[in-house]
Amino acid sequence: MKKLEHSKWTAVTKIRNWRHYEVLNINKKKQFVEMFAVCAKKIRIEVSFEDLKNKNKWQSGWDEIVD
Repeated sequence: MKKLEHSKWTAVTKIRNWRHYEVLNINKKKQFVEMFAVCAKKIRIEVSFEDLKNKNKWQSGWDEIVD
């Protein structure tokens, strides 16, 4: 869990018009992380641990994805 703190992620498909997110909070009990869009910090989403492991949905780090 420690390596998830403040980690950076790229959504394979845009979520709320953004791809690059950073972990803000980790909820171990409910098995999800709260993330914010890097370019629009007010945009917050919750992502399950399972979804983060799915390479068809998320990539670790900030990657450029061309549509």
